[in-house]
Amino acid sequence: MPSIRRTALGALGAAGTLAAWELTSRTGLVPETSLPSASAALGHLATELVQARTWAQTGRTLAQAALALLLCVAINIPLGMLIGRIPALEAYTRSTINFLRSIPGLALIPLFVLFLGAQPSMVVLLTVFVAGWPLLISTIEGARSVEPVSLDMARSFRLSRTRTLLQVVVPAAGPFIVTGLQITTVVTLLVVVGSELIVSAPGLGQQMAVANAAGDGLSLFALSVWTGVLGVAVNIAFRSAENKVMAWHHAATGNGRKA
Repeated sequence: MPSIRRTALGALGAAGTLAAWELTSRTGLVPETSLPSASAALGHLATELVQARTWAQTGRTLAQAALALLLCVAINIPLGMLIGRIPALEAYTRSTINFLRSIPGLALIPLFVLFLGAQPSMVVLLTVFVAGWPLLISTIEGARSVEPVSLDMARSFRLSRTRTLLQVVVPAAGPFIVTGLQITTVVTLLVVVGSELIVSAPGLGQQMAVANAAGDGLSLFALSVWTGVLGVAVNIAFRSAENKVMAWHHAATGNGRKA
């Protein structure tokens, strides 16, 4: 019942937003040339979605986001575990991590384009750099949060370092990792679309850039709505996977979450 109530409230909120958008445009508060009505944008989106081009660009964007996310996981979870479990290493790297994650991603685009060109590999590597920090920081905090009692118990049972890592450290850090991964997943899609838009790399961002250059505001708004729909779909898929993977944690804490 709570999940049905949340879904209903979410649908009501979305409907209210669309209604406000429609009224803002229709009443002339903002000219339709600057802000097309919600009904016009949704109608144009339906037209866009029957075209193979839109689905091809969507596939490119999602493929780049998926590759960037896999690289974020492969790099930042092992690195975060290592830093989190070695206090000296954490002390040495703290200032460097804080400095690097404070650099605006947009400021790095010219540098990445200079070395890699406006192509998918540039988009993926820039996304890995920008979106990976939440996962790294959360993994470090999770690795540091392991209770000393749990480690003492593992030593008393003479567990190897590998078994201690897999059976004690990783489960304890799991909730932190999942939280960081959720943030990284959302940021990954945002950075991919934004990078494609700015440098006109293949993907939905490129399609939006072309529409903007042609003065086609209706297509631009329609594609913006589509990227939002993709973001919501990715978030729902993540929540569903989290509920299954972290079921043991939700059962232990009584904090089950519904997609």
